[in-house]
Amino acid sequence: HRAGCRSNRVKKLAMVGSGNFGSALVRILGQNALRHDIFDNEVKLYVYEEMIDGKPLTEIINETNENVKYLKGAKFTPNVKAVPDLAEAVKGATMVCFCLPHQFLKPLMPTIKESVAPGAKVLSAIKGIDFDDNGVVLISDLLRQGLNADCSVLMGANVANDMASDQFCETTIGYKDAKNGELFKLAFDAPALKVGTVPDTVGVELCGALKNIVAIGAGYSDGLGYGGNTKAALIRIGLKEMIKFCKMFYPTAGIDDDTFLESCGVADLITTCFGGRNRKCAEAYAKANKAKTLEEIEAEILQGQKLQGTLTAKEVNHILKMKNLEHEFPFFTTVYKISYEDAPFSALTETPY
Repeated sequence: HRAGCRSNRVKKLAMVGSGNFGSALVRILGQNALRHDIFDNEVKLYVYEEMIDGKPLTEIINETNENVKYLKGAKFTPNVKAVPDLAEAVKGATMVCFCLPHQFLKPLMPTIKESVAPGAKVLSAIKGIDFDDNGVVLISDLLRQGLNADCSVLMGANVANDMASDQFCETTIGYKDAKNGELFKLAFDAPALKVGTVPDTVGVELCGALKNIVAIGAGYSDGLGYGGNTKAALIRIGLKEMIKFCKMFYPTAGIDDDTFLESCGVADLITTCFGGRNRKCAEAYAKANKAKTLEEIEAEILQGQKLQGTLTAKEVNHILKMKNLEHEFPFFTTVYKISYEDAPFSALTETPY
């Protein structure tokens, strides 16, 4: 009987998404599951199955404790188990983390809802936004509605390849339910990953999505051969538009100005504008002077990873056009027009901000 009681208290962790950042995060979940008695030792990782040199990726991960495709060289603890079947991966899980390109999320939710433990809590580390006829839709809200669950969010200055070698970094967890915020903090806080928590899911999540637009602008600046002064100016202008967007679209969400000074705000913005995939692809696009499409560059440089910044720029622009607000966000609009319309790269520094 006591074992039964205990199993109610032990939290079972699962991660949906096994790309670059998802792999960096599950590596920490695996270590912490062993470190803290409150977590079941096994951490299941849902992997969208693909063949690597004729062998299924899940088999490679389970045999070598390494995601050789998306986070090469970083070892997982052996309690991280890669599973290609979604229902099996989240079966009985009480704490489910999501880290996958948001365009792939919706079709997965019915299966997840059926398989997770009743009353499961979820956390989104998905950096992006969606939209409907009324405007912005937050990914965490899609999860809350689709799974009928409390959802925290994790965003921060966390370029995955640096995390893989345990270089010190910070992250931010935004929560609605303080108890759940603390549980997820326990799951992720580690010697090389310091977790801060704030009761502001909306501000944290929007920072994580919007900064990728700024990173595209920073990459264009690099590709044009501009130096640190120009990039710093664009980061400042971008941050102002991020804050303005948050306040304009979520005036009553209780977004705290301090959130922008957390890891999810200014720190993530800085690291993404100096490292990270969005900056890298944008730089290549500018160097090629649009001779290659963004899709070609994504395929060439990212080898299966997805470019989120241009997609977010497109979604934000869709919302700004719908609300007739493009003129209020000249930087976001310029990044969009360079990326998808025929605006020249010179518009980056010639637009009056």
